[in-house]
Amino acid sequence: MDDRAFMGGNYAAELQDPSVYRERRRRLAAAVGGGTIVLWGAGDDRGYGDVGTFRQDSDFFYLTGVELSNAILVLRPAEEWEALFLPARNEALERWTGPRWGPGDEAARALGFDNILAVEAGETEIQARRRPVPGFEGRLQGWLSGDDPVLWTRFPAVDTGSELPFAHRYVARLRDRMPSFRVRDVSGHLADLRVIKDEGEVALMRRAIAATMEAQRAAARTIAPGVTERAVEGTVLAAFAAAGAEGVAFPSIVGSGYPSTVLHYDQNAGTMEDGELVVVDIGARYGYYCGDLTRTYPVNGRFAGRQREIYDLVLEAHDAVAAAIRPGVTLGELREIAFGIIDGSELRDGEGNSLGRYFIHGIGHFLGLDAHDSGGEGRTLEPGMVITNEPGIYIPAESLGVRIEDDYLVTEEGAENLSGTLPTRAGDIEAMMAEG
Repeated sequence: MDDRAFMGGNYAAELQDPSVYRERRRRLAAAVGGGTIVLWGAGDDRGYGDVGTFRQDSDFFYLTGVELSNAILVLRPAEEWEALFLPARNEALERWTGPRWGPGDEAARALGFDNILAVEAGETEIQARRRPVPGFEGRLQGWLSGDDPVLWTRFPAVDTGSELPFAHRYVARLRDRMPSFRVRDVSGHLADLRVIKDEGEVALMRRAIAATMEAQRAAARTIAPGVTERAVEGTVLAAFAAAGAEGVAFPSIVGSGYPSTVLHYDQNAGTMEDGELVVVDIGARYGYYCGDLTRTYPVNGRFAGRQREIYDLVLEAHDAVAAAIRPGVTLGELREIAFGIIDGSELRDGEGNSLGRYFIHGIGHFLGLDAHDSGGEGRTLEPGMVITNEPGIYIPAESLGVRIEDDYLVTEEGAENLSGTLPTRAGDIEAMMAEG
């Protein structure tokens, strides 16, 4: 067996070329301009015999494509210098986890870096004399003692009652030794980069969304009275794997009856009953990129009168928003369109109230390396952004919930529905279910 298949971690179904990640690092360095940028990758403390799947931090992966644990990225913009710091290889542990790259020139060539250095301090031999070689921390203290003592890292605000993230704790300890350096948050620069998807990212998202559409079709063929929600979830996971996805973008939601009104219901512990609706909100992850699609199905294969009325109202809002997605608008403005349609409908609840009060979330979110990706409700849409469109109505008193969600790529002319081949109209949903 060629052990290079494991050297970089290789959890993602597909990676982009190393030159793509190098260009992203160059763009981030140019945006910051000076100081020292430090990003810590995800940690992994699994030992001998432990089993689990590692997932790299999204920002770190965006800049490196590296899935190795406990890695550190350093950029020195003014010097146009970069390095990836890796732990030394542990051959005994690799017998359990597979071979992994460590510091050295061979790893640098394979992963697309000028330098891959050791996290730990070490020593080298020069003319028969042993000389110390600083590790990451020693080098960082040197940079922050120099002429440009600014540390750029992800340093977002944290609630006073919340536990501080690793970066906050590390910087606090560093300040005990070196109180004079300044800290700047690089998160905004990263968000500006990540929110616009390049062609390779869009291609990976198409694969994630295609896998998610296949899983929705498989779920539609499985749903019937007496079938458990967990069985539908199992069908979804099998479809993801068959399509080549490496995992889920988020825990699958399969909620029938009352749970259809619970937005993030993920227990999937019930049994579907005749006369109920079931909300199936799922997303595959391919190459670390996410799909996110929701369909609502009648458990017995046919929408009843009230169910059909609510479903068609949600679909009307969905389609109106789809027609309005274009550069220059915001998610907040798109939500107003959907809310106006739902709240202005003649349909009422059991007490005579309009249904706007049952549309209790935003119209959607940005999508990418994370299911809820960089970007917010007030951000103006630009070509290359990917968003979801997911209006819903949830009436607990009727145990009736409906959500319809598709994924859209914003283009120069408007938007492309990346999941447009998956049916949304009630009759087409019923036909898709009948295929089973």
